[in-house]
Amino acid sequence: MKRTRILLMISLLVLVGMAFLAASPTAEKQYAALQTSDITATSLEDLRKSIDTLKRAVVREQDEAYKNLTQARAKGDRDAYREAWENLDRLASYQMTSAQTDALLQRILALDEPERSEYAAWLYQTSPHYKPSLTLDFSAKDETYSYRYRQQIRREPGSEITLPDSSQIRLNSARLGVLVGWGLTPDEVTYQPGETITMSYTDQTLYAIYQSGVRFVDEMNKTDIFFEEGKVEVPTPTSGDASAIFAGWYDRTTGKLITDPSTYTVEGKGALFEALWKQLAIEDVTVLYYDRTKLPTNTQIGIGFSYTNTGNVNLTGLKATLSSESEYVRMLKGELQLGRLSAGLSSTNNSRFATKSKQAVRGEANTFRFIVSDSAPAGTVLPFTLTITNDRGDSWTHAFELTVR
Repeated sequence: MKRTRILLMISLLVLVGMAFLAASPTAEKQYAALQTSDITATSLEDLRKSIDTLKRAVVREQDEAYKNLTQARAKGDRDAYREAWENLDRLASYQMTSAQTDALLQRILALDEPERSEYAAWLYQTSPHYKPSLTLDFSAKDETYSYRYRQQIRREPGSEITLPDSSQIRLNSARLGVLVGWGLTPDEVTYQPGETITMSYTDQTLYAIYQSGVRFVDEMNKTDIFFEEGKVEVPTPTSGDASAIFAGWYDRTTGKLITDPSTYTVEGKGALFEALWKQLAIEDVTVLYYDRTKLPTNTQIGIGFSYTNTGNVNLTGLKATLSSESEYVRMLKGELQLGRLSAGLSSTNNSRFATKSKQAVRGEANTFRFIVSDSAPAGTVLPFTLTITNDRGDSWTHAFELTVR
């Protein structure tokens, strides 16, 4: 009796499923209905519902076709396999046409916000023919120089786009001058460099606009000085951070480096200089295995450390030294070779690779080694100085204290 009830329930579920499928419109019927619809007269909401229903029907039937394809391949049934492929190919063609897309876009652009944004986003996700683009035209030319380059961006309308600024352009500033903005026309600035704009509903082109002059940008001090014409006075930036060492002004587009302001002469249409800062942060100094406030005596002790290149100049030939003025400290290994550290990266005294995130000190390889004399009284404070130098003679120091137990 129980088995009979189970069979009846399964049969009922099968019948309900078949009834549901029979009631659901096929993709073919939905597509045919869409082709006969008057795009210009039917309400946008009704059109959206019809097209969304078609998409659901296509997905459902594609899933079924893929199942049939898999089963036919497993059975070696070539006819069934071919039929499944033909169904998939047919279903892939049930898309909005280019003409239908254009007609819908025309109606959508006539709407007020926020309906216009809502329907445009839906059209972008639905039609393969609606992919508005923003073209950035970097081109420039004069009597002796010509440069042509365009970059195309495709995004959903309404999404945010940050326009390139001078730091992202590697065109010869002596020939072009300085980027001062982006224009809907080639001769008038509409948007500032680096400004964030909204993706348009239709294809648009923005033109890079250049101007003769010399610009000095210092990200550390948040200064931006532009000399349009006349005498150029090279700034001499300062920093309240003792770890920051000014290394000059550098134009990445021409390779020009200014270290002596009095010798600079403007060449061509100008230049874009950025302030170069050598800066190193010595962070965690770690006593290996022992509490820094309870150092043992007459025992070899290892010390490691982490450090970060916080400037915008790569540092090379780095070397670390550890020293102490305490009479109780005998240094066994007070000098470590560190090598190179690129701007923005972090490392430790024995890391294999530099990384963008701070690293923890691990292991005894390439560490400082010293011994505390057994004559040191308990509680003695031991002063240490850790110094890192580069191959140009620049140095960064970090003072710390350890205590004898």
